[in-house]
Amino acid sequence: MDAIKKVDIFHSPSYDVAEPTNVGGGLSLTAIIFCAICFFSEIGSFRNGRVKEMVYLENAVGGKEMIPVYLDITVLDLKCEHVTLDIQDGSRYEIDEHRVKQPKSEEEEDDVEERKEVEKTDTDEGGCHFQGYIHVRHMKGNFHFTPRGEHHHPNTTISHKIDAIKFGDHIVYDEEIPNNSFNLFGTEAREHEGEDGEPVETRGVMKESYEGETHDYLVKLVRTEIADFDTGTYAYPYQYTYTHRHFVGHHKGKPLPPRIFFRLDFSPLTMKFTRVHDSFLVFISRHLALVGGTFAVLKMFHTGAHVAREAKFQ
Repeated sequence: MDAIKKVDIFHSPSYDVAEPTNVGGGLSLTAIIFCAICFFSEIGSFRNGRVKEMVYLENAVGGKEMIPVYLDITVLDLKCEHVTLDIQDGSRYEIDEHRVKQPKSEEEEDDVEERKEVEKTDTDEGGCHFQGYIHVRHMKGNFHFTPRGEHHHPNTTISHKIDAIKFGDHIVYDEEIPNNSFNLFGTEAREHEGEDGEPVETRGVMKESYEGETHDYLVKLVRTEIADFDTGTYAYPYQYTYTHRHFVGHHKGKPLPPRIFFRLDFSPLTMKFTRVHDSFLVFISRHLALVGGTFAVLKMFHTGAHVAREAKFQ
């Protein structure tokens, strides 16, 4: 036993010469409270994990994948019987996608309600409200709103309001993905006059239109991958930016009927956000280091203050 005592680096102090003080007690309480606050504040981040970011070049062949697009758009000047929504891909092939029933596999049956196909309903103000999903190819193309019938002429106006346009998988927006633009149209702030005459701020895009004026939205999309390796869940929404222009179109010197174009351009880059979780061993080791460091630093200050006090009295 004597040989073991010789290698002891944790010498036990004699409590006969140890004297508790108010300063030491205050520093001890401070250290305990600080360590407790750090521990409990880190529990949430340990359970939820953290998000790592990276960008890589997508090597998949474009044009094969169909992208779901959620629309919430109101054409203010035309009833539903006088306006149509069409889709056109980069090969100039036009389809009226929102009228086509897509066959669904057994795995997609549970997703039917979530991705309800776009429906158009007349509004009380004489407009047409489009809400639901369409599908576009992962390639350059557009979808557009066109007046038809007796309104298919240059004197028509096509004012509109955009409350939401979302591309790709539906996700709950994560606060840890800063400055995301999954629904840029729907988050844009605008002011209008309220019922009491005071300015009111709302979200969405509102465009007034003159006769024969076409609105052209140039949308640049970036594929985003959101992965959680622990739960095995993956989502592929698209972030985007857009520019807007408006003009009166002409063909062979004659004015054209107005339309609303959304021209899509997909970037070859993909932004990847991966949620990772630290192991429990790393979590405990980090906090043991925090506790040891806190008490070591406070002990250093306490010892220094004690030495200074003794020197003063001597």
